[in-house]
Amino acid sequence: MSLLFSILKPIVKKKIKGSSLHQEESYEEFKQVSYDIQQKFKFELPNIKGMEFRDEQLDGFHIIVGKKAGSNPKNAIVYFPGGGSRRWQLPFKSSEKNYIEQTGAELWIPLYPLIPDYDLLDEADFTIRMHQKMLERFPAQNIVWIGFSAGADLLLRGGRHIIQKYNDIPMPGMMIPLSGSGLLISDESKKRMREIDPRDIMLRWDIPDNMIKYYDINGDMPEYILSKPHEDDYTGFPKIIMYFAEDEVFSGIAPDYEKSFKRCGVKDYKINIVPNVFHGWPVFTFVKEGREGEQMIIGDINDYFKKIDRH
Repeated sequence: MSLLFSILKPIVKKKIKGSSLHQEESYEEFKQVSYDIQQKFKFELPNIKGMEFRDEQLDGFHIIVGKKAGSNPKNAIVYFPGGGSRRWQLPFKSSEKNYIEQTGAELWIPLYPLIPDYDLLDEADFTIRMHQKMLERFPAQNIVWIGFSAGADLLLRGGRHIIQKYNDIPMPGMMIPLSGSGLLISDESKKRMREIDPRDIMLRWDIPDNMIKYYDINGDMPEYILSKPHEDDYTGFPKIIMYFAEDEVFSGIAPDYEKSFKRCGVKDYKINIVPNVFHGWPVFTFVKEGREGEQMIIGDINDYFKKIDRH
């Protein structure tokens, strides 16, 4: 454990785990907090030396697209930000530069529809329309999806949406969901999550039960959109590398994902439980653990791109 993380750990646990995220709110209170968060966001394209960025508009929403200045990448990475579907937790500029510079790929960061004005199905629909837009420029196998926390959930939701509604659209070549969860959790997973809870500095074990009433306000959202990890259909999913922190409650769901991958015949998957880190750690590159996590993901992406280059 790095010195900085050891200092921050008790502070984060006190301020984040005790936040309103884990307290009962009326739906109106939930909506207002979401709006308050979103009103603070100001869109702007990054300005990074040696990089060029553009705004790809889709359905009135922004997609930040970056690449090395003057380059014409043959590969693309989609970075699905976290933020609980209430905000976009964008990568730091240093991370944007690393993903572009170290992989040579074009980086797409979708500012997808947010709750409460939109719902999880709107997010999934937007993801598919963006993917179709990208397929006009890149072969499916040359596209990698990475996602963090709620972004990991959206990544997986997008793949399940293809299975259920758009099975004529090819999947991206590889998916890397990190610190994902689901909202319809099995009793076995809940038991494991409860055991992990004392070690988690950010999230409580019962967060899926707390959040579903806000994310499925009318009770009519399809189960495959909400995610039921022990029963979801992953038939036809591409290569997938899934990451969890050992000390986050969501790692208790990992066995259910593995069972579903096996049941659905996912041929190339790996689930990594990383010790001595925390929920969504590769996003937080101001600590050593975050920088190491980011390089781990970049390594996975480069290994994949080298593999498809050889074929």
